[in-house]
Amino acid sequence: MQRILVALAVLSAAIHVHAASPLEAHFAADPGQKVDAWYGEQIARYTTDPSFNTQLTDYLPASDTVPSPAKALGDVSGAPNMLPRLETVHDYFRSLAASSPRVKVFSIGQSEEGREMIAVAIADEKLLADLEGNRERLAQLADPRKIGLDDGRAAKLIEQSVPVYYITGTIHSNETGTPTSLMELAYRLTVDEAPYIRAIRSKMITLITPVVETDGWERKVDVYNWHRAHPDQQYPPLLYWGHYVAHDNNRDAMLASLALTRNVIDTYTGWHAQVLHDMHESVPFLYDNTVGAGPYNAWIDPLLVGEWQQLGWNNVDTLTRLGLPGVFTHGDFDTWSPGYLMFIAATHNGISRLYETFGNDGADTEERILDPDEYERTWFRPNPPRAKVLWSQRNNNNYSQSGMLTALDYFAGNSQAFLRNFWLKSKRSVTKATDSGPAGYVLAADDPRSSAQRKLLQVLQRQKVEVQRLDAALTIQLPAKKKSAASGDDKETRADDAPSTRTFLPAVMWCAWTSRIHALPMSSSIDSTGRRTIRRSIRMTIPAGRLATSLASISCA
Repeated sequence: MQRILVALAVLSAAIHVHAASPLEAHFAADPGQKVDAWYGEQIARYTTDPSFNTQLTDYLPASDTVPSPAKALGDVSGAPNMLPRLETVHDYFRSLAASSPRVKVFSIGQSEEGREMIAVAIADEKLLADLEGNRERLAQLADPRKIGLDDGRAAKLIEQSVPVYYITGTIHSNETGTPTSLMELAYRLTVDEAPYIRAIRSKMITLITPVVETDGWERKVDVYNWHRAHPDQQYPPLLYWGHYVAHDNNRDAMLASLALTRNVIDTYTGWHAQVLHDMHESVPFLYDNTVGAGPYNAWIDPLLVGEWQQLGWNNVDTLTRLGLPGVFTHGDFDTWSPGYLMFIAATHNGISRLYETFGNDGADTEERILDPDEYERTWFRPNPPRAKVLWSQRNNNNYSQSGMLTALDYFAGNSQAFLRNFWLKSKRSVTKATDSGPAGYVLAADDPRSSAQRKLLQVLQRQKVEVQRLDAALTIQLPAKKKSAASGDDKETRADDAPSTRTFLPAVMWCAWTSRIHALPMSSSIDSTGRRTIRRSIRMTIPAGRLATSLASISCA
């Protein structure tokens, strides 16, 4: 009888083991690692329905040395009725770095009002110790001219390197779930010993900027705290988030007029990252705004379109198999406009990505009733969200973290393939000048619109476009003009009357210095007759980095 019971117990255990799907087994927690039982209970308490969570985020590993988000927040990430101050968010990431060699924090600049922006790198200790070496290898893959467009040398660099996956959050101040979600995500990536997370740490660098709009976040916390103190009173939305800008701060990727845009450009290009994944909130329940719809921008490499499809549909498939309703991609996002923050990656041979998760414009738990077009079943949304739902900030955190963890897992598993694509896209961008053009643009030094030219060059430099000054005259061949009959008469414009060449002189030019110089700047103006007047000012010092009019004798690259 005892043997029968033992056999039944063994059989039962075997059945239980085999009951787990391959996906569940892949994302299984490390059975030998301690968990924070209280934290897990709070997650379950604040999640309004078990179907709004996954096995990836329904527990939190415990650590004796690394503080959990609860140490900074006083409760778990996504807890109701609480938004953390910017200082609390940044201090928490610095506490991770102080307690673990798997985390490093970097200051990446300030906002218009002087608030700091940070980037947090998370990876195995040996990868963080080789950050500069990895950065230099990625720089060579990003600019194939550095290694002579040599595929063999590139293959060796790819084998020695790991990609950088850059996550940014809270560019929109009323989308409030991301700071706490990224705090908890960072903790998981730091301490969790689940095999899939160990693989993420060993095969890539995760880079996180938890709050992009630092000025607007502080204002949002102020407004929300007033609302919590006056629950029965109406409270206004924020008029401005940043410096005279609101929602359209996410339309600044081309002009780069905002400090937040310039700081993200500098960070993305400085790390030579492969992905820029921007976190947003608006659409139920998780919209992987990756695949998009037409029109497609003709300047992006076709490989990027494939990567969008690959990453987007894998995310939807994985999260749906894990049981989350309302996850979809495609949608109505057009993939033409290069104005979004995440499109910084697309215009620098990387991969642009964006999530829209569901949020309540604060940390209140609310009943939400969706519009029919939000829950209708379509070909790209076969598992739609529910028409009515009780939604919490913890639900939001569950979705965004589950999405990010599955995305990082997939990217880590294919990290070498994505690096090869990064190299190939970079090489194509260089050979494009020969294959199809244009090879470059020439801006005339005698253009009467010198102020507009200066501003244009300033924007191009912000975007890391190469701007060089002619040191000798350049003559170009102009395309022949076709003959065309004038409407209403028999006059004709003759092609052989048009100039066939144009010469650009190296005279006055707008440029930027890399060190402090002394010069006699020359300025000019156009009078009412069209005549140019030249004025020479007193001797002055021009500080490094400032755009100014230079004499032809000053060399500027």
